[in-house]
Parts: sequence; structure tokens; C-alpha cells
Amino acid sequence: MANSENGHHSDEEMFEDGEEAEANRALLRAGYRKLMDDIAGKEEELVNIEDNQLLGYMMQNEELFSKVSAPQEAVMDAMVIKQISRMCRQKAEQMSANIAQFRHEEYAERLVASMRGEGGQQLARRKWVLLGQQAKLFFRKSPFLTCMYGALDTTQPPPKEKKAKDTKSRQATRVADLVETTATVLAEAEKSENQTEQMVTHVFKCLVTMFREKERKPINYFKFVLNPVCFGTSIENMFHVSFLVKEGKVGISVCKETELPMISPLSSKSKSGLEEEKNQVVMNMDMEDWRQMVREMKIKQPMITPVGLGRG
Repeated sequence: MANSENGHHSDEEMFEDGEEAEANRALLRAGYRKLMDDIAGKEEELVNIEDNQLLGYMMQNEELFSKVSAPQEAVMDAMVIKQISRMCRQKAEQMSANIAQFRHEEYAERLVASMRGEGGQQLARRKWVLLGQQAKLFFRKSPFLTCMYGALDTTQPPPKEKKAKDTKSRQATRVADLVETTATVLAEAEKSENQTEQMVTHVFKCLVTMFREKERKPINYFKFVLNPVCFGTSIENMFHVSFLVKEGKVGISVCKETELPMISPLSSKSKSGLEEEKNQVVMNMDMEDWRQMVREMKIKQPMITPVGLGRG
């Protein structure tokens, strides 16, 4: 009878111990959950290098870990350790080996305080201009560098080949050769002058013909010299007209209505009246200008026909 009573009491004591252990585990889990919630709610404060609350949470976790005796509470402890370790790494990254660490927030506060002066005055435009004048001295630009297409070649150039001496060049030139060469050069020069003179004469004839067709009224200079299909011919026409102007056979005036140059042949009477009014003009023209003028003046056919062809 006594043995049965002792066994009954031992079972009850074991049951009570189990309930007490489960209650302690529940309290331990509640403590871990509260610790994790507190750390998550203050994460921005805890990662600040000047805040020391994280050390207190580490001590709380150490106290809770001393009561862990089951896998479930050990897993919760590992989660807290992982969270604290991440924050410790962030705080360590903010540390500096320098005695005074530069912080942009503190620098901005000091800068604004120094610009406001005593009494906390507002930032005026003059203060900003003064700050810019003081700061621009520290931002001088260095000269820019131009990159080459490659490194300089350091290999030595090949030696120059010695030219063979020309023994014939030292021989005296024959008189017959000199006469022949001189005659050839003079003939080519005379031929070139004759061609230019022929073209100048042809241009003058074309101008006289057009002048009579236009009832003896001045002709637009550009319409006369420009060739709608050839830029080179247009420049040559301007060159030949310049000879006529120099010789006094042609006069160029400016139209008061269009402000464009007008060209007309000069008679002996008109030449005497224009002797005192001579001006020289230099004009540049490229292919784009030539195309634009031909297009705007609607030039379809050249007024200066090629040599040997009549006007059709």
C-alpha cells in the first residue's frame, strides 16, 4: 500500500515538473520574440555608430541563451544572433582610423552657422556669392590632354639609300637644248594667253548680245556668269569678266531695288564718266553658294555659251 502511494506521488511530481518546464520554455520563447521585435523597431538607431543600445540587447540575448535547453529556442537564438551580427557589421563599416571623421551632416551645419553669423541671420544672396568666390580658388581646372592614336614608334627608321651620282648632270648643257626648251615654254605661254584672250572676247560678245536682247538694260551679274550645270565654268566666267572690268569694257553697278550687282557693256562716252568711280571687290563662292543662287534665281540655261556654239 505504501509503495503504491509513493509511486503515485512520483508520477504527479514528474507531471508537475513537465508543466513547469513547458511554461519556462514558453516564457523563454516570448522573451526571444520581444527581443527580436525591439531590435527590428530600433534598427535605424542601433546601426548608428554613436548609439550603444546594441550592447544591451546582446547582453539580454546572452541571458536568454543561458536558459535554452531545446532546439526550438536554439533556432530563435540563432535568428537573433544573425540580426545582431548584421547590425554590428554596419556599425563597423562606419568606423574610421582617423581621430576626427568627416561627416557631411556636421559639415553642412557648421557651414550654415558660419554663413549666418551671430544672431542666426537668414542666408542672403551676398553670403552665397561670397562663399562661391572663396571656394572657386580650390577648384582650378587642369589643362586637358589630347590622346594620340597610338604609342610613339621607338624603332629606328631605315637608313637612307644613297642615290647614284648622275654624271650627265655635271656635263655642260648644249646650246641647242636650251634654245629648244625656251622656244617650247614661250609657245605654251603664248598659247595660254591666246586662249584666255579668246574666252574674254567671247564673254564680251555674249554680254553685248544679251544687252541688246534686253533692250539695252543692265543684266543681273549672277544670272550672266553662273552656269547652272557646272560650278567650274561659273568660276571661269567670273574670272573672264574681271578682265573686261579691268580693261574698262564692262561696268558693274548695284540695283537700288534688288541690291544685286548689274553688268552692262560700256561705250566710249560712259567710260569717261566712270573714270573717277573705281572700286575693287573680293567675293568668295563655294559649291553650296552656287547651288543656292542657281536655285533661287531659277537659272535654267547659261547666258555665256561655249566657244564655237551660238545661242539656241
